[in-house]
Amino acid sequence: KSKKSCKRGKKKKCFRGYYLRYGYCYKCPKNMYSAGGKSKDCKRCPKGTTDASGKGKSKKSCKKGKKKNCNRGYFLRHGDCYKCPKNMYSLGGRRRGCSRCPEGTTVGRGKGKSRISCKG
Repeated sequence: KSKKSCKRGKKKKCFRGYYLRYGYCYKCPKNMYSAGGKSKDCKRCPKGTTDASGKGKSKKSCKKGKKKNCNRGYFLRHGDCYKCPKNMYSLGGRRRGCSRCPEGTTVGRGKGKSRISCKG
């Protein structure tokens, strides 16, 4: 055995949902899975299915996902909801961006739930 493979903290095999890289185990990203062991990468879930980060242990872990809806004041980007920036609003749902408040009005970050949230 080489010294490198015997260093403390390094692994030869990973749990399911993790992949092996440079002797260390890393959690699979969202919407990917790994059987663990000596897998050097994660596989992408089939189109139209999703999986939470590190939970994808096999192709069966990928479930048909419901389309995510965001609350008012938030917008959808890459499957996650984010607060609208200051002086912007969103009606939520599956909107991919926020609308700017009318000139001369303001609203706090994530507080713009409709145009009337913008105050002058």
